Amino acid sequence: MSDPATGKDIAFPRHPLPSQFCNLERLLDAMEARGLDGIVATTPLNVFYLSGFNGIGHKSDEPRPYAVIISRHAPEHPILVIADYYLSTFLIQPTWIEDIRPFRAVMMGLDLTPKPEDIDRFMPAAGTNPDWLARARSNYTFDMTSNVQGALKALGLTRGTVAFDDMAFGFRLGLEDAEVRDGYDAMMAARAIKTGAELALIERATALNQRAIERTVASWDKGASWRDINQAYHQATTELGGFIHDPGAMVWGHPRGADPIVTLQTGLEDFEVEPGTHILFDCHGTLDLYCWDGGKSWVVGGEPNTQAKSHATVVKEVAQTLIDAMRPGVRISELQTLGREVYRKCGAPEPDGALIFFHGLGLSHMDLEMTTADGHPNGDWALAENMVVPLHLLYPGGECERIWLEEVVVVTASGGRPLFSWGLDPFIAA
Repeated sequence: MSDPATGKDIAFPRHPLPSQFCNLERLLDAMEARGLDGIVATTPLNVFYLSGFNGIGHKSDEPRPYAVIISRHAPEHPILVIADYYLSTFLIQPTWIEDIRPFRAVMMGLDLTPKPEDIDRFMPAAGTNPDWLARARSNYTFDMTSNVQGALKALGLTRGTVAFDDMAFGFRLGLEDAEVRDGYDAMMAARAIKTGAELALIERATALNQRAIERTVASWDKGASWRDINQAYHQATTELGGFIHDPGAMVWGHPRGADPIVTLQTGLEDFEVEPGTHILFDCHGTLDLYCWDGGKSWVVGGEPNTQAKSHATVVKEVAQTLIDAMRPGVRISELQTLGREVYRKCGAPEPDGALIFFHGLGLSHMDLEMTTADGHPNGDWALAENMVVPLHLLYPGGECERIWLEEVVVVTASGGRPLFSWGLDPFIAA
């Protein structure tokens, strides 16, 4: 597919997503384990996760003109409450939610008396309306609060225990006979275990990241600055069809000289990327709102020196051992202990100085419960099948010795399945 403006190929074009890709069964189990009768999602990523809706116009800290409401006792009848101007979105991006209830929102003037016909300007011409759209028209209200309250009443959730991923929204509803709970962990318990559709989306995002990094490495020429490299990566991702976020996609800083300090970049650094420098690609971005992450060391302009080559060999051994061990039930502390044992076995001079860490990946770089259903902190969490877990290995050193590897791994019963196809060795491309 080509971009009509530039004529360049878009390797990862956007398509409508499946009408349902959330792990609903897992969510219902998480609700039952926590004694929740219902859950109300209003944060953008959770609404997207449950409905497929990705709004174009709102930022994270603005009032959210949408909500997904699910009853554990009637999971086949979810309700989506949404601003009237977003209603036509579902003519293009389908959703499994058939009960969509619009409300009169900010585009309609306060100087005009609200009337049921206001919804008409956001609906297609007569004769092309699907059944769900006709039902949406009949459920049109003039404000979000009464719409959500009506949806809760329809699902029998004005009593009992209802969780909100934004508890402040729940309290503002004034539900006198319902107990408002925090829904964060129930949502994350579901998001932690990926459906097949989600795995496909994450694999696609990872492939875009790999392609963008490869393009960036190939674009380097002597005299290029760190900001040139950042710009090359940003340009590659957008040309391929992805999205990055301010202040940038590349996470690690690159201190000069022999200092082994570990730093993150601020977007303000700049220096000439000289031959022999180790650039650490840890890149963040999204495609279809699913995150990509990761990368590895790039030895600029040629081969690593003798010491760095030794470090890279050890990091590769640690990575392969840990990937093989990434099976359901294994805890993060156990993986870290195992990795450090491999460092020691291989004779690495500073095994305790090496960083070995993990997190979930999906719609965020967490997708993990902070607290389990039994109330325990989930710091030393256990892997589960179909989790996506990036493995991070940083062996610190100066600008020509440090070695970085981040592999994105799908947890399976037979061990981890890496999503990058380029192997575990550093880039040595000129």
